[in-house]
Amino acid sequence: MKKLLLLAILLSYSFINAQISFEKGYFITTNGIQTACFIKNIDWNYNPTDFKYKINSEDTDTKTETITNVQEFGIENHTTYKRAKVNIDTSSDVLESFSTDKNPIWKEQLVFLKVLVKGDASLYYYANNDITRFFYETAERPLEQLVRKEYLAQLDNSKATVENNYFRQQLFNNVKTNNTTENDVKNLSYKKDALMKYFLKHNNVSSSDIEKTITSANKSIYLMKITPGIGFSSISVDGSYGYNNVDYGQKVTFKIGLEGEFILPFNKNKWSLFINPTYQQYENKKESGVTSGTNNGVKTEFPSEAKYTAIQVPFGVRYYFFLSNNSKIFTNAGYAFDVSGKFKITSQPTTLESSTSGNFLFGLGYNFKNKLSAEIRVNTRKEVLNAYNSFSGSYQSLDFILGYTIF
Repeated sequence: MKKLLLLAILLSYSFINAQISFEKGYFITTNGIQTACFIKNIDWNYNPTDFKYKINSEDTDTKTETITNVQEFGIENHTTYKRAKVNIDTSSDVLESFSTDKNPIWKEQLVFLKVLVKGDASLYYYANNDITRFFYETAERPLEQLVRKEYLAQLDNSKATVENNYFRQQLFNNVKTNNTTENDVKNLSYKKDALMKYFLKHNNVSSSDIEKTITSANKSIYLMKITPGIGFSSISVDGSYGYNNVDYGQKVTFKIGLEGEFILPFNKNKWSLFINPTYQQYENKKESGVTSGTNNGVKTEFPSEAKYTAIQVPFGVRYYFFLSNNSKIFTNAGYAFDVSGKFKITSQPTTLESSTSGNFLFGLGYNFKNKLSAEIRVNTRKEVLNAYNSFSGSYQSLDFILGYTIF
């Protein structure tokens, strides 16, 4: 089983290095020269300060451009980043770091802003590890941040969080037409979808096109699958009272599960979270091996039966390596705990019965059109006799899992 795990890791490494992730794009340097190229599209979760590119897709040499030399770059039909020197409110978005000052803490920075809406009124996005900010500009108004800040205020002898929603006033004063109403601004939230809808409406985009644009910008995907499979499972027990390295052997077990997967809306949908409740059962008999002592130097051995049943609930993170538009390899890692996990050994010397613990898991698989999948999953050792101090029970399994997306 360790060899299979090592093989999965080596294969994953090979797929990472073999991935084709350069897409048709362009960049414009500070002196206005535009270069057509192929940019490595990692679908940045945080705004980048540089990017890798090739002049031709077949090139083996990869070059890097930085924010110092580039005023704009984009990937065809995907995203555009515009360089700007702006004042950014650096106030923390984390509750534990809120201040008592409602005013922004301004800092001038040179950044790449992601273009969300381009038109008479344009909307931009910036995020790093600590903050998320939106910026706007119009023909009459230069680029500036839309201000929203949460801070602490003294209310009724205690401190409470209060919001400075000045961005609504900014929009009411500077980004308002006959298409927008006071209520549009009054109830607006400082979130990507809401602000994009407001700016698209301002730019006379039709309602149907607004929905298409918002849907395209938010590529989160939810999948539900049925996951039948087989496992090559084994159980062994060691301890006192006659149980000394009793091995119940490997057995093919059948499993059935239901997997929910949430494909995250960044890094080109390569990351996802999954949870996979699965019913499994192992049952096997051993005709001898459990001893109760010796008689004239001869060990007395008894048959025994081991039975393990549980609804195992694996959950974890998955990463995809795209081979084509319809085909991809994935690896995943996670942890599994048992719901109603029961393990019992029945024998003449003594009967053991216990709940079970959890285990880690690692998998390697193939997915076709988000509809069909196949996976090899290695389950590390699970303790099945954790109710006892003088006994140890080990359950391990190598699973082959099929998946079919039902919706």
